[in-house]
Amino acid sequence: MTFRTETIGDCTLILGDCLEVMPTLGRFDAVVTDPPYGKVKGDFDHAWTNRQSMLASADLWAEAMAQRIKFNGSLWWFAWPSLAGRIETLIACRMNVLSHIVWKKPTATGLKARKESLRAPMPVTERIIFAEHFGADNAALGESGYIQKCDELRGFVFEPLRKYLADEWARAGLTKKDANEATGTQMAAHWFTTSQWALPTRDLYETLRARANCLGGDFLRREYDDLRREYDDLRREYDDLRRYFDCRAGDQFFDVWEFGTDAQRHGHPTQKPVDLMQYIVRLSVRPNGEALDPFMGSGTTGVACVNLGRKFTGIELDPGYFDIACKRIEEAYKQPRLFEEPRPKPVQETINFDEDAA
Repeated sequence: MTFRTETIGDCTLILGDCLEVMPTLGRFDAVVTDPPYGKVKGDFDHAWTNRQSMLASADLWAEAMAQRIKFNGSLWWFAWPSLAGRIETLIACRMNVLSHIVWKKPTATGLKARKESLRAPMPVTERIIFAEHFGADNAALGESGYIQKCDELRGFVFEPLRKYLADEWARAGLTKKDANEATGTQMAAHWFTTSQWALPTRDLYETLRARANCLGGDFLRREYDDLRREYDDLRREYDDLRRYFDCRAGDQFFDVWEFGTDAQRHGHPTQKPVDLMQYIVRLSVRPNGEALDPFMGSGTTGVACVNLGRKFTGIELDPGYFDIACKRIEEAYKQPRLFEEPRPKPVQETINFDEDAA
């Protein structure tokens, strides 16, 4: 089957039905999308009177999306409050739902309605379902068989370093108690076992080496800089296996977000703010990674990817919105940028976690 495809920079835009297009694609770091819950142009979210039919379509979308997400990738799915619970249930049948985020909007349709005539609270929020594959984050620890790299690293990424330290310490005839006494810490279990494994600091490593060789011998022969280089290499592999999540100080890291709407509209009834979509893309798409939006609309997710230097694939069924998306992404590439990643306004208080209690 042939689809109209436009390639603009690192963005691939495809005109067609996402259920037909998605099986032809590879896997992505993240799927970020706001599906149209109705089939009538101009009334996307209110056209369905048969909710069972709508949910049947959403079920097909969820299945297709899950198959396009990398094993360590993420799903971000927008939904209206009245539908979010049912959509979350569909997603949970296939993926591990991590969070149900409430996007608090600064304005909402209907706020000027006569309150006395209302029969239910007026919605001023939208929901975002955030999910990963089952076992995705634990894959880096070798707890799932679907990532071959974990098997190559013997089920635990840092196992070569852990085994070196434990074998050398045992070869010297010493115990974990000896290590704790020599260093004045309680860290031996973290150095010699897989429980929250950690590489000793340079000073502590030299203390361990001196203790192991105090009666003669050649234990812990490797220099610390050599160990550190191997650790850094393994750490990069570990981070590549884990689900990416780039949350930073000052970010909106609670499950209630505040983002304003864009001043410039592009003709789509459910257009999302660029700042919001950039935040989601930055959180879940690695530098040089790629996002997929199966319901691209006017292309806001694509604009966010361009602004952050990420790759993008978008699918849109409506030719009019498809052309708008192409134009917006072309314009985004014309804008000067240094790929500085904007941080959303910190509207939530900062929590200081107690590391000892964590």
